[in-house]
Amino acid sequence: MKVFRTVYNVARADVLERTRQFSFLLMLGITMLAAYFFIPPTDGNYATLYLDRYRGVYNSAWVGSSVAISTTLFLSLFGFYLVKNSIRRDEQTGFGQIIASTSVSKLNYLAGKALSNFTVLSVIVAVIILITATMQLVRGEVLRIELWPMLSPFLFLTLPVMAVVSALAVLFETVKALRGVIGHVIYFSMYIAFISLSAYIPYGTNVITDRMKSDLTLLHPDYSGSFGIGVLTLGGQPMKLFQWQGMDWTPALIGQQLTLLLYAFIIILAASVFFRRFKEVPFTAHKGSKREQSRAAAEQAAAVAAGYTSADTIHAAGWNGFTRPSGTGARAAALSPVTLRNSFFPLVMAEIRLMMKGTRLGWYAVALVLIILGLSMPAGTSAAWMIWPLTWIWPLALWSGMGSREYRYQTHLLVASSPRYLTRQLTAVWLSGVLLACITGSGMLIRFILEGNLESLAYFASAALLIPSLALVSGVMTRTNRTFEVLYMLLWYLGPFNKTPVLDFLGSPSESGTSWAAAMGIRYWLVGCSYLAVSAGLLAAAYLARSRLAKSS
Repeated sequence: MKVFRTVYNVARADVLERTRQFSFLLMLGITMLAAYFFIPPTDGNYATLYLDRYRGVYNSAWVGSSVAISTTLFLSLFGFYLVKNSIRRDEQTGFGQIIASTSVSKLNYLAGKALSNFTVLSVIVAVIILITATMQLVRGEVLRIELWPMLSPFLFLTLPVMAVVSALAVLFETVKALRGVIGHVIYFSMYIAFISLSAYIPYGTNVITDRMKSDLTLLHPDYSGSFGIGVLTLGGQPMKLFQWQGMDWTPALIGQQLTLLLYAFIIILAASVFFRRFKEVPFTAHKGSKREQSRAAAEQAAAVAAGYTSADTIHAAGWNGFTRPSGTGARAAALSPVTLRNSFFPLVMAEIRLMMKGTRLGWYAVALVLIILGLSMPAGTSAAWMIWPLTWIWPLALWSGMGSREYRYQTHLLVASSPRYLTRQLTAVWLSGVLLACITGSGMLIRFILEGNLESLAYFASAALLIPSLALVSGVMTRTNRTFEVLYMLLWYLGPFNKTPVLDFLGSPSESGTSWAAAMGIRYWLVGCSYLAVSAGLLAAAYLARSRLAKSS
């Protein structure tokens, strides 16, 4: 009983803290809005579950099952990024160090965190169920609500998957290599694999869709067997309706779905192996590099030559170069007058250095390879070999810090006190992101100029402005880098990777050699202007959001 009480208390404290945060309310509002669109209007021009022009009548079985499928796919991605911060928050607030000094074991602590993640996601699912029942009445095809056909898909499909997502969020926080952007990219790849291979996964959405397809085949033998999940446009053609009575949840099928809970527990056990229980890194005095030591020795010699004693020269770690007069100490009147420098270019260079700080040599090597490939290959070959998409996803980790770096290092109030904070500092951050895009894409840029490819140049300029603008507004408004990472990875996957029209801001040529805009008869300069307008809107939103901080500081 002590174990369960410990796990419960850890989970309860974490849930109470999460539910008081603005991000939880924001995610709750987004999911409620998403649940509204999960059930299209009866005369709508789109569908979220598509069975070759067929859909079920909006009874409780169809509405509950289709929304459960959409919710599972939606929360499997966004829910992970929502709950993946509980252990890090304990570490930042010092609460984790207090827990580490108690008798709470690693397994109990991580189980409590996973239970907290699962509770938060379950609350969101519960709200979606309420919206689903309401939407069935609003759509008005069947006004009788049947609880079991509506609830059972959420119980045996969505919630078991959420348990695995909760455990994975804990695992990704305990493994050091998976905590940052690399972990986010790996999880996004796992999510794409989950969607793509769902037909072959026994616990995926195919549990319900297979039953729908078999029932539809019995009713309409002309059904081709194709289906689609997501926001699918109908092109003005009406949908054919059929009656679907719901799933037959046999004990064997329920047992199969509940096996996911066992997998979630195994993941937590694995996480306890990697968890270091907030072990702090022993402090070691920073002696500095040989170059820094040589510079400090030279400064000390210069100070002695100027009449200062060696004891007056302060050479503590991080304070090299500061000297004070012998005996009397420094006086304000004796100090050099402060000169305000409004040079903008040094500020941009400083932002670039901050952005690139800590970047490993391997990152530069891969960026250089992409530049060379983009320069050496013709535009069509470069796009076909995925050089374009890779070039525009590689700086993801560097862009993601824009607008949120000050909050991460608790320097936002200090930065906000600088002169012309909005116009200088924020513009410098945005411009550093644009320059990074131009540098990493310089191979493609030079190639387009040499080929005289004005269309590709227009798309390049649009992307170089759009991506930093999205990164900046995401960081400023949410004060975290995860928002941009999730949004941009989703945009990149749908647009440049899958060449979805409108979202493909690179204008990648198709097999026929034309971009999506040219295929639709839209001039490339008009598309470029549209992206520029979107970039300007995002940038204006970032300035407005940051101006609140300037007023409050």
